[in-house]
Amino acid sequence: MPDYIPTYKLTHEATMKMLAAGVKKADEIGVKIALAVCDQSTALLGYLVMDGAKHFAGRTTTKKAATAASQREPTGYVDDPLKALSMQIRMDTDFTNVRGGFPIIAKGQVIGGVGAGGGSQEEDVIVAKAALAALDWAEQA
Repeated sequence: MPDYIPTYKLTHEATMKMLAAGVKKADEIGVKIALAVCDQSTALLGYLVMDGAKHFAGRTTTKKAATAASQREPTGYVDDPLKALSMQIRMDTDFTNVRGGFPIIAKGQVIGGVGAGGGSQEEDVIVAKAALAALDWAEQA
């Protein structure tokens, strides 16, 4: 087995595209949101809070992006509330089961996560999916 594997990395250009596309979609649907993009290690690459967004939108948004990247699936996937609480405790409160976060996948590898927050969960999903769609190469989870 080799000592390393080739990996992909999000660029700042990709991050900016996602933030711009998310804001555009939020404006279209009339919601004020926060957006976060992180890399596969959950390090924050881009963060934006729209004027008028709720204060705590930003906190949940970064957790959505990090959860999607680290768990390699969209947020909101845990059906059992006790299991979700356990995961949140074990992950030092960085885990969230609130919908609106998606992994960013390139050629089968999760290379980051995107999260949107501040609207209803349905609105957050719409905005996060629009941000992800800005990367025409990204695969859907």
